[in-house]
Amino acid sequence: MWLGGFFICLSLIGQYFSVAEGVIGVNWGTMAIRPLPPKIVVQMLLDNGIKKVKLFDADENTMKALAGSNIEVMVAIPNNMLAIMNDYDAAKQWVDRNVSRYMFEGGVNIKYVAVGNEPFLAAYKGSFINTTFPALQNIQNAINEAGFGATIKATVPLNADVYNSPASNQVPSAGRFRADISDIMDQMVHFFKQNNASFTVNIYPFLSLYANKDFPFDYAFFEGTSKPVVDNGIQYTNVFDANFDTLVSALKAAGVPDLPIIIGEVGWPTDGDINGNIGYAERFYNGLLPRLARKQGTPLRPNVDIDVYLFGLIDEDAKSIDPGNFERHWGIFRYDGQPKFPMDLSGQQPPSNLLVAAKNVKYLPQKWCVFNPKADNLDKLPDNINFACTFSDCTALGYGSSCNGLDTNGNASYAFNMYFQAQGQNELSCGFQGLGMVTTQNQSTDKCSFIIQIDSPATYRASARLLFVMLSFILLVVLMWLCYVMLFSMELISKVRNPFIVEYKDSLVEKKLCKWLVQLLTALDYLYVNHILHCDVKVMVAIPNNMLAIMNDYDSAKHWVDRNVSRYMFEGGVNIKYVAVGNEPFLAAYNGSFINTTFPALQNIQNAINEAGFGATIKATVPLNADVYNSPASNQVPSAGRFRADISDIMDQMVHFFKQNNASFTVNIYPFLSLYANKDFPFDYAFFQGTSKPVVDNGIQYTNVFDANFDTLVSALKAAGVPDLPIIIGEVGWPTDGDINGNIGYAERFYNGLLPRLARKQGTPLRPNVDIDVYLFGLIDEDAKSIDPGNFERHWGIFRYDGQPKFPMDLSGQQPPSNLLVAAKNVKYLPQKWCVFNPEADNSDKLPDNINFACTFSDCTALGYGSSCNGLDTNGNASYAFNMYFQAQGQNELSCGFQGLGMVTTQNQSTDKCSFFIQIDSPASYPASGRPMFVMLPLILLLVLML
Repeated sequence: MWLGGFFICLSLIGQYFSVAEGVIGVNWGTMAIRPLPPKIVVQMLLDNGIKKVKLFDADENTMKALAGSNIEVMVAIPNNMLAIMNDYDAAKQWVDRNVSRYMFEGGVNIKYVAVGNEPFLAAYKGSFINTTFPALQNIQNAINEAGFGATIKATVPLNADVYNSPASNQVPSAGRFRADISDIMDQMVHFFKQNNASFTVNIYPFLSLYANKDFPFDYAFFEGTSKPVVDNGIQYTNVFDANFDTLVSALKAAGVPDLPIIIGEVGWPTDGDINGNIGYAERFYNGLLPRLARKQGTPLRPNVDIDVYLFGLIDEDAKSIDPGNFERHWGIFRYDGQPKFPMDLSGQQPPSNLLVAAKNVKYLPQKWCVFNPKADNLDKLPDNINFACTFSDCTALGYGSSCNGLDTNGNASYAFNMYFQAQGQNELSCGFQGLGMVTTQNQSTDKCSFIIQIDSPATYRASARLLFVMLSFILLVVLMWLCYVMLFSMELISKVRNPFIVEYKDSLVEKKLCKWLVQLLTALDYLYVNHILHCDVKVMVAIPNNMLAIMNDYDSAKHWVDRNVSRYMFEGGVNIKYVAVGNEPFLAAYNGSFINTTFPALQNIQNAINEAGFGATIKATVPLNADVYNSPASNQVPSAGRFRADISDIMDQMVHFFKQNNASFTVNIYPFLSLYANKDFPFDYAFFQGTSKPVVDNGIQYTNVFDANFDTLVSALKAAGVPDLPIIIGEVGWPTDGDINGNIGYAERFYNGLLPRLARKQGTPLRPNVDIDVYLFGLIDEDAKSIDPGNFERHWGIFRYDGQPKFPMDLSGQQPPSNLLVAAKNVKYLPQKWCVFNPEADNSDKLPDNINFACTFSDCTALGYGSSCNGLDTNGNASYAFNMYFQAQGQNELSCGFQGLGMVTTQNQSTDKCSFFIQIDSPASYPASGRPMFVMLPLILLLVLML
């Protein structure tokens, strides 16, 4: 039956808020590429008489903007924190930090705390069923304990899929909670009842229509339908009433017939679908708002003032488009705070208080990126449109959407402009291999808007920083001039005892004015002389794969070189030697995504370097995976090496370009991966001490895979006609954890074989006595890397996460080793405390879920088979997992609850093999501490001048 559609369709969205009787609220989502500043949004709410707002977090900037506005606010706890909130102390701390701290005169008018967001959604497959209700209880009890229980209520915004009517009787009066959650729902609704709280549900008539092609169109609106649903003599003429009353029946069956209901989300999208447009949105709201104003209620709850939060306030162009393009177009305001259509939120007829636009919105300049009609490489248009739409919002181009009627050039212009605006109108982003051009002519049509993006708040901060820099510089120049006058006229005598101590005559002016300046300049000179400000490290900078298409435009390439190379090429600047164009762009797994854009980008970058005058010393290269060459299955020896058949033509062109520019071929070689990928791979062949199964090729015995791999490339280059092309090893190394063969012992063995042979300039059989350029992979462990293809991916560093060497190692390869690695200096750590398993906990049945939660949001790869911490017992595994999460969260004690299973200790739990580490203090704290000093610098200088 078509009616079933309205029960299943509502499981597809949910993200905003509502509060207070008789007043419409809105959901304020912030998933935008360039969101409006919170202060502007709050003023827009006030200007439109919107007195209730539902959030999806408790972001500090948003809360500060809401302070003093008297707007009623629903703050939120995301689903991934529900398990943490199962610990009462953690819940109390959350309430203290996100509720109590704002409850002062002129603070934030918090009315609700949303515990999770649709946590029982069927698509989540029960992930949050066991943690939601305990979290709800703890949050409400913590609110009560804080003294706000009478005015602030915890609720759980739920998708309408938590209730339904049986297939045999699909009418509202048969509504019951979903069978798999009926017990927990019964407990939860009675808890709401006990605390005078409300049930919050999200209802979407549009999704009923979207999900079911047989759904009666008029039934989604409020003007009546020719096919009403009849239930015990009641005629339901719209899906909103039917859905609402199905919940009313479910609550009655659960024994709480009068429990208040909040509509947490309801709305209609204005673009992105054949039925998602401004006309239908206006029709929907023109039906909904007047009935809410009349307090009409529903058949089972007549004459009731329903609390409603519209979804949503502003369009969000960075939202996921699952289940459809319309997901980015729910706002009643555009991205820039402009109303989409005339609308009176009060529901009065005729409408009198129409929406007004946001004020003081700053826009980028009036320019657009459009298709260049003079372009002659139209075969590249589809790829460039696809690239632009991958990194910006092109949902308006979809079937039935506002810009669907454009021609091919119009589609290209729209896509190019959306990317251009998303990139802040950076002119590099309007190249598109010569297909794009910047114009000051607006390309909008009656239906399709070519937007100008708002100026990012980051720009304001950048402008402020620039102002401070300029002010500091001006004051410093003035100070230097005055100091010079004093030195010249008063015969100041100074003696440098060390770089930071200067002795002066006992003059107040001299002390206050000149001493500070001379110490500053002397200190800077000391830093420079000791290579602290000036470093002679050779650098390879890189262009990511997703910019290769942009670099196909020569002007864009020149701009990139100017901004990322030329600007650093001064005495004492950066010693740039290479520009890496992409990273393994021809990897077979990419299915040819970058084959057509890599070589043109390489040519443009090298030519731009040459034009800038640095071609003799800086070379463009392309770091390639070793899968770009191979030997045929019938003759798998190095001398048979050739470039992969599908890229042989482009590889031939590329290596000859390298040759013409005296550049090098860069390849990444990983003996460990050869061992990892093939269980039959000879173990010793991955190292350098010889093997009982050498590969024999024309009389040459290959005793290790590094030489064999390298020489396969040498043969491929020879076959391509560039036998002497220099080769750089862009990446080579061995992981120290995360696999049975990834450990410190084998890594040490590998490097003890590799480094001495490099030091001896041993070369390989086909390139003997050659000094190979090699970059080890990697410097420092990366605990946030993807673990595809294995746990070892996070453990390639020769240094630990904190800059401590993992084992004795002499990079010079000298024997015996003499210059061993030294640790990073001035590393700041968090306090000496760990989160571990609480041995007194009695709810061990919850241990697996909590360990899984901890490891989902931190790095537990050392617990895997064959890894360094694999031998721990169950309690040890729990302690390791809990501590990794605790450290990742900056030792926030809220993160050591784990439903009572965790506890903080000052006793180090490390074993000989397994390290329970203390995380380093976040670098974010350094800029934070540096900013006040930066702001104070002009004031300090001014004060010195005044003295």
